[in-house]
Amino acid sequence: MTRPTSLRFAASAPSGGPAPRSVVDATTRELAKWLEAPDRGDRAAVAAWDRDRWTTFGRVVSMHGLAPHLARLLPSSRLAPAVPADVMQSLREQAVLNRRRIDRMHAELEAILRAAATAGVEVMPLKGALLSTMAGTDPGRRPMADLDLLGHPGDRTVLGRVLAGLGYRHTREANPRPTHDVFLDPGGDRVVSFDGEHPDNPRRVEVHVEVKRHLWGWVDDDDLTATLWTGATRGDVLGHPATIPRRAALFAHLAIHASSDLLAGRGRLVQWLDLAELAALAGDQSQIPHPRLAYPALRLASRAFPDAMAVLDLDAVAAAAPETLIRWAATVPLDRRAGLTTGRLPSEPSAVRARWERWRPDRWRLAVAYGGAPLPLALARHGRTVIARTRDRSPN
Repeated sequence: MTRPTSLRFAASAPSGGPAPRSVVDATTRELAKWLEAPDRGDRAAVAAWDRDRWTTFGRVVSMHGLAPHLARLLPSSRLAPAVPADVMQSLREQAVLNRRRIDRMHAELEAILRAAATAGVEVMPLKGALLSTMAGTDPGRRPMADLDLLGHPGDRTVLGRVLAGLGYRHTREANPRPTHDVFLDPGGDRVVSFDGEHPDNPRRVEVHVEVKRHLWGWVDDDDLTATLWTGATRGDVLGHPATIPRRAALFAHLAIHASSDLLAGRGRLVQWLDLAELAALAGDQSQIPHPRLAYPALRLASRAFPDAMAVLDLDAVAAAAPETLIRWAATVPLDRRAGLTTGRLPSEPSAVRARWERWRPDRWRLAVAYGGAPLPLALARHGRTVIARTRDRSPN
């Protein structure tokens, strides 16, 4: 599961309350221009931002996991003179904290892989656990909320014992999934700081035995488990034995996972950064599994990273997408209308509106979930899905 390790909230929100969603949207759109090259940003507009807007900027940067990335790119860009010194300093501080957190999580990953090897258990690191340890990458370029590991179903119990032996505690989630187990690090689930990526904030481990059923409106046609194991090789991560998926399989997993978060209104710009980093290694996209599901994240990421993503033949992916989805991905503003998160302050009410925003049957969402099904049929299927999910999560 992709989630921020924490959300950066100012001690006092702009004008005494949360920034209007329109301001969050505008800030998100501006940040999307900066992802590949901050020089593409609107320098004149940024120079006119007031303190409230810079406070919103800090919140949006944190919810999208971009502080380390911007701390590296902004100082040498033509936008730098428009950024207040304290904002630039905050980005640098967040980058330092994030690197300390990553170093701690790498030490924990080393211990897990060492113990798993001793127990004779095969483990495949996924997402950040792999992206941050790949040769030639900057480990601190992105935040990492948790360690995602894939194991074989028959090893699930043994892996649980391995983690328990290292001090991790198995925890039952409010909405448990049959495909993975969640373990809390010895520090537990207490958030030490909501002000960025603190090393002591919770560092969960998710042990997956299947990679599927994490998307918006379908059940089992997004299974990537076999794709990840097929062609994987034994190697090492941080000097310890691990199974490494093919780069094309990892790329497909990241794309489909990013699309799933967009569908739920939880998309983060850092996910597009991951896709851009791997684009050159992604291989022939005409062979990508579940292309319709991967398409939204890939096309939107290509708009934010036109140079890095140009190596991909996204027309081959689009061939599996309905025309409605193709038009939407080419024109939707890169903000909450594209499924990007707006964050939610802890004090903000969330129950009814959040559920509606997550499950609202927008045409683009229906096109991803149900392909070219006629609208009445897609709506009927979606309605049944929502009712079933609500029933499953209702207390007995």
